[in-house]
Amino acid sequence: MADKSPSASFIRAMAAEKAGKPEEARARYLEALQAEPQNPKTLHRLGVVELRLGRAREAVVLFQKSLAIAKDPEVYLDFGAAMAGMARWDAAATVYAAALRVAPDSVDAHYGLALALHSQGRPQDAEPHYRKVLATHSHLGEVHNNLGVALQDLGRFAEAVAAHREAARLSPADASALSRLGVALHHLGHDAEAEAAFRKAIGLAPLDANIRHDLTCLLHAVGRPADAVAAGRPAVALDPSSARNWLALGNAAHAMRLREDAWRAAAAAVRLEPSDPAAHNNLANALRELGRLREAVAGYRAALDLQPDFPTAEINLAQILSILRESNGALAILRNLLARQPLNVEAWRRLAGILAEAFRPDLAVAALRKAVAVAPDDADACADLAMAAAMSGWSAVSVVACRRVLRLVPGHGAALGQLVHQQRLLCDWRDLDGLEALLLRRVREGGEGVSPFDVLSCASTLADQQSAATRWAAAKARGTIPVHRPAALPRDGRLRIGYLSSDFREHAMGHLMVDALETHDRSRFAVTAYSTGADDGSPLRRRFEQGLERFVDLYRHGDTDAAQVIASDGIDILVDLTGFTTFSRTSILAARPAPLQVNWLGYPGTLGAGYVDYILADPDVIAEGEEAFFTERVVRLPDCYQPNDRRRAIATTTPARADCGLPADGFVFCCFNSAYKLTPALFDGWARILAAVPGSVLWLYAGNPQVAANLRREGEARGLDPGRLVFAGPIPHAEHLARHRLADLFLDTLPYNAHTTASDALWAGLPVLTRRGTTFAGRVAASLLRAAGLPELIVDGQEAYEAAAVDLARSPQRLRGLRERLVRNRQSCPLFDTPRFTRHLEAAYRAMWDIHLAGGQPRAIAIAAEGGSGLPSAAQEGND
Repeated sequence: MADKSPSASFIRAMAAEKAGKPEEARARYLEALQAEPQNPKTLHRLGVVELRLGRAREAVVLFQKSLAIAKDPEVYLDFGAAMAGMARWDAAATVYAAALRVAPDSVDAHYGLALALHSQGRPQDAEPHYRKVLATHSHLGEVHNNLGVALQDLGRFAEAVAAHREAARLSPADASALSRLGVALHHLGHDAEAEAAFRKAIGLAPLDANIRHDLTCLLHAVGRPADAVAAGRPAVALDPSSARNWLALGNAAHAMRLREDAWRAAAAAVRLEPSDPAAHNNLANALRELGRLREAVAGYRAALDLQPDFPTAEINLAQILSILRESNGALAILRNLLARQPLNVEAWRRLAGILAEAFRPDLAVAALRKAVAVAPDDADACADLAMAAAMSGWSAVSVVACRRVLRLVPGHGAALGQLVHQQRLLCDWRDLDGLEALLLRRVREGGEGVSPFDVLSCASTLADQQSAATRWAAAKARGTIPVHRPAALPRDGRLRIGYLSSDFREHAMGHLMVDALETHDRSRFAVTAYSTGADDGSPLRRRFEQGLERFVDLYRHGDTDAAQVIASDGIDILVDLTGFTTFSRTSILAARPAPLQVNWLGYPGTLGAGYVDYILADPDVIAEGEEAFFTERVVRLPDCYQPNDRRRAIATTTPARADCGLPADGFVFCCFNSAYKLTPALFDGWARILAAVPGSVLWLYAGNPQVAANLRREGEARGLDPGRLVFAGPIPHAEHLARHRLADLFLDTLPYNAHTTASDALWAGLPVLTRRGTTFAGRVAASLLRAAGLPELIVDGQEAYEAAAVDLARSPQRLRGLRERLVRNRQSCPLFDTPRFTRHLEAAYRAMWDIHLAGGQPRAIAIAAEGGSGLPSAAQEGND
């Protein structure tokens, strides 16, 4: 008969288990338990077999029964392993802790407990148990590696690097140790070493997609998106089911502006992990880059449905709603976020940006002050504060913010340019020469971020201005998607001209352009005004809306949508009237909504943009031989590039001198230019002029009280009685024109001339004395005077300028003759002959379009003055 004693069954069960026959072993252990049901060893081994057969619940019951009979450390270890295998980390930790109470020195129990605690997210509790194992088993590379991971989780990266290095030394073929070492090195900023570790790990485990994922993330983080894409593609090929691999590849492709690749990668991640809010956020980012803004909004909302408290997605959604001009929705999102996270600097910055775009710079300043209070060392927040304060007219606040930015980031281009401009607006000339020299050096060294407008009023060259504009235009075009233009639209034989501007309102540019736009020949030209500025409710705004054939309000359209509207209208020539001035929308031009695009009037210089074909000028503002400094092809109108409004009203009542703070007697020099056009050298000359003309005064515009205070201080430093400086504040335009009658001579500025202010003076009958400059901005007054029939008021050189001013003040009869000629010419001179100007303008458009229709590239054009036929003609100046 067969021996069925418990010991014999147990022995046969052990043999079957050892031979890899778990079913037979189970049967034999059950036989043993029938004879001796309370045998702890048999219960233990049967539990182990049940575990191997995949019956974890049965195994747990057997382990518990065994331990109830005898506290055997080996049972605890197997029981703990069972819990760990079921990912029951809390139970595993409890079991391993119980094992240590029975056998305090058990290395296996310490290691099991360390792994269980670590897996619960308790690296600080796991660390001492890893170290307990290594105290007696320092040769175990795996334990060093896991200790390193725990130290990384605790943010102790230097210690983690040491642990991973030891793991790699002990186990040189362990790719995991090298990969973890790479992660720790990256956290310490040792990126070259990190990359080397990752690449060595890939050499050991070329099919490990996780290591390639980590390398992809590293390369993306250090600004090498092309290399990151190269690393990320094998990762998704090795493990296409991993959403994290697709996300990493998508991030790298996004950084490279591989828009389609980024979208496909993000879409794959969403398909694989539809409940991952980060994947939805990334997909929305990719859709935004593709110009699919409404789909992007849906993507961000999907991310927030999954994770309502997701600041990154909230800020992204607010930003895109702002782009879509849904400001109220964007503001609501950000305010809700800030109610939860009042220390979120990025949210404050985004809130401020939307408020500024909504023409509430005062509220933007308040928001940015909070951002700077939260993060005083955040240079971006300080730079935003400087810009918002400038928009509010708070130049002193802007100056302080700019100086803070420059302390944080010496050489910061935008802050340096803004500081120069704001100090100019305040006439605070202390250290201005040095700041301007720094600004121009940055431009000449190819520095980014300098606004071209800030360069115009410095002692800059045409080359400087082109350099700054080229980089600025490229930045504005970055990420822009060309819009679709219809292949063909019904045509009525007219050339379609679109005018793009934020200044169809009570604004200097609005006053200049309105008459010319109204005067277009509607039988030959279909004219549309595209307004990107807010409706200020002014009579001038109503005049634009009512006086033009079409007026399209694009203020609430994002740049892409606005460009698509223009393209869908089939505009032939789009004329930008804003340039790089406040509230410009250059990205609309970058989307190329029209076959031909023109820079005119709003900005006195090149836009430096390959997407702008022509610049309208005249022989004075752009001299022969200067074409190379303009990215656009130069079109010269015969008289003056600047139009004027024949209906510009002048108040009939002239104020008394006393009402304006002027003396009853004495010569009145004036300059109503903005304060930023004044310079110390110019003021030196004015002081000498006043000294040479006893009893004279200088009447200046000062919208900011600090301007008057600073100029009085500067005057005293030059020996001037402060009473000889008189300051005019802002008043309605018609009354402002009327007060020009109290002045005797307008003194122009350099390097940035009077532009609209010179036209105002000449229209009001006040002669303007100008010194010809070396750039477009410094020659406008010369162009105006020539077109007004007063070329003798154009001089070259400072000495001639001062001598002419003094001579005119001492020659009242000559000055009276100039005034009479100006008033006599006002109805007939080219400067104020708007129909003549518009015919020349239309000839320019027709010449541009004829070249385009013939398949030619844009080239220089000169428009001849209209002859006996009454029609102007065009001549091509070359093929450059």
